[in-house]
Amino acid sequence: MKSLTYLAIFLVVCLLLALSPVNGILVWDQYIIIPCTALLFTLLVWLVARFLSIGQRPLEIIVIALFLLLFSPNADIFFSRDEEALIELTSQCIIPFFLSQYIRIRSKDFRRVYAFMLLMGIFCSFTHDGLTLPLCAAFLLDAWQRRSEVIHRACWPMMAGWFIGTALLFIDMDNTSVSLSEIPSRTKQVLTLLWDAKIFIIALVMTAWLSTIHWGRQEMRHIWRRNRLIAHSLVFALCLVPFAPLGIENAVTGVCFFSMLWTMLLMRGLERQWQARKFRNVTFFTD
Repeated sequence: MKSLTYLAIFLVVCLLLALSPVNGILVWDQYIIIPCTALLFTLLVWLVARFLSIGQRPLEIIVIALFLLLFSPNADIFFSRDEEALIELTSQCIIPFFLSQYIRIRSKDFRRVYAFMLLMGIFCSFTHDGLTLPLCAAFLLDAWQRRSEVIHRACWPMMAGWFIGTALLFIDMDNTSVSLSEIPSRTKQVLTLLWDAKIFIIALVMTAWLSTIHWGRQEMRHIWRRNRLIAHSLVFALCLVPFAPLGIENAVTGVCFFSMLWTMLLMRGLERQWQARKFRNVTFFTD
């Protein structure tokens, strides 16, 4: 069923691309660009589902696809039907792939590919301005919490590569300093943009609502423990909002991206609670 669901997503995206209006001159052959774009989007859905450890059922996969279409940063570019769509989708596929590999190879020995892992961390960090600082802070916190074992973990070259890429990003910029007088205006601009970004509001409302319920607080603690990297990255992205050292647009992109992942995890938690209550009710009536 999962394979058929991914095939259905691929065909639907192909249909949407074929029916979407054309803006400007078409450089690429549409018989090439449309299936390539749909294939990359389907790959993105699979990578996100794999990274979040959800998407075991068709409905969950469809929800992930809808979230990516509606709330993913720069999702409007997906339907541009040119090389920009391919570049954007490829860029978005890199991050869940990188993070899933970071988590997967923690306890395995990959010494032969340490150089590749280091280069992958540098590339991913340097090419994703909006995510590099929050994830860098999350990696640092994760390294501190696991300081007794961090050197012995197989994923340390990826973490080191991410730090190097972040440093190169700052070196490449002409001016990254933010004066105290600019902080209020920058914060106001970023919060205005976040208010327009519906996914941040959805994440905020769902978090506030679940925090008022006993089982909701338990579920959020469970999600936090299992997905510390996403949770910490979202917190750090919000903390960086007043400064926005890499630009206001990048700050908004980082918050929206991690808010989208956090919201999908909360929805999966709600679905898990609903299934548990349904099972208890069935058991009660059976007894």
